[in-house]
Amino acid sequence: MKCVYVLTSSENDYYYEQFFLSMASMRLYNPDAEVVVLIDEKTKEGLAGKRSGYTQFVTETKIISVPPEYSQKQASRWIKTSINNYVSGDFLFIDCDTIITEKLTPVFSQEINIGAVLDTHVTLEKHHLRDYFKAEVEKAHFQSSFNKNTYFNSGIIFYRDNSRSREFFEKWHELWIQSNKQGVSVDQPSFNQADCDLRNIITELSGVWNCQISHNGLNFLNNAKIIHYYATSLLLLASPYKLASADVLLSIKETGKISAGITELLRNPLAAFEDNTRIVSGKYILDVFDSPMFKLLVWLRDCHNNFYKIINGTLRFFVNILKKNPKYGKRKLRNSK
Repeated sequence: MKCVYVLTSSENDYYYEQFFLSMASMRLYNPDAEVVVLIDEKTKEGLAGKRSGYTQFVTETKIISVPPEYSQKQASRWIKTSINNYVSGDFLFIDCDTIITEKLTPVFSQEINIGAVLDTHVTLEKHHLRDYFKAEVEKAHFQSSFNKNTYFNSGIIFYRDNSRSREFFEKWHELWIQSNKQGVSVDQPSFNQADCDLRNIITELSGVWNCQISHNGLNFLNNAKIIHYYATSLLLLASPYKLASADVLLSIKETGKISAGITELLRNPLAAFEDNTRIVSGKYILDVFDSPMFKLLVWLRDCHNNFYKIINGTLRFFVNILKKNPKYGKRKLRNSK
């Protein structure tokens, strides 16, 4: 199976370091895999010195010309939505923010043209970002994609080289250009709209192929083939996954290498979690966790700790008063069910 990455990066971000780490995990378990990376011209110019070590991992590097007016983010989506124009044969597209956990030997049914995993492993009606997705698709004029209850993550995509799959990528690229003009430069709205327009061409793959550990991925972690560790919604939070930590990425940026300590984490990627980690579940707790109030508190704790302490102390005072109410414990128990 051919594996394909898309990289657009500069020295001011960590996309190259994520890619380098993913490639290191790929070669650890798949030393003979055919790996192709598609890079825009601006990114290629900056891949020198400490940022050139990726060449030891890839089979082939292809430099792709993109419209010069595009930002780095737009360039990434431009290339991603047209991969089949540069790569022949069946392939597995893999996002840079991933860790490969084992030898990849995918044997997908011949009935599968395009394969992907549900975003956060749940249907659209249960998705914590449903309202956000709805606003995106409305802005891009893709409302019809909300008529179905599946919303696929575009981080891992299986592509079978046939006319149906080529039609899908042509439609996806066309729709992405349309959505980009409407100010929606991310690619998942157009990805799912293309699926809708082509009458559900995407086949749902097992979550083990795209284990999104930040949301609902625990059910697939034990057998995960690819861990997808990054999520924009976690920007305010410290990642519980050690291989996604700032320290790991900074180490790669400063040295251009994978240290012995990082290699040890890669050898046991299913257990590379921080010791001080909690599992959060339950509708009441998750409603608070996903609320603007929670994000505000995290921001205050990070940027204005003294003010946070005042608020936290005040809330603790009122909670202690509530605890003296005989109904408090019963209410707490009832809400936990």
